[in-house]
Amino acid sequence: MTALNIQAAQNDIIRQVLNTQDIHLLDRIRNLFVNKEVNEACMVQEEPCMTKEEILSGFDNALHELKSYREGKLELKPLEDVLNEL
Repeated sequence: MTALNIQAAQNDIIRQVLNTQDIHLLDRIRNLFVNKEVNEACMVQEEPCMTKEEILSGFDNALHELKSYREGKLELKPLEDVLNEL
């Protein structure tokens, strides 16, 4: 992922976090980061990294979903539902 893509994703998440008034959701987000740091400290990579083709395919799928959303053909999940799945 390029630096611009990472920065765009970070900005999007930051905007969503700043716009929420749900303290429980904010606590869950904070806990995700705390748990991530703990998990990364003892994580061993068992699976190989994604290939260039897999990355491009995923990016292509994401763009198609975005286009469908903008055309009103697809409804996206709220951030809270996505976090609940984690």
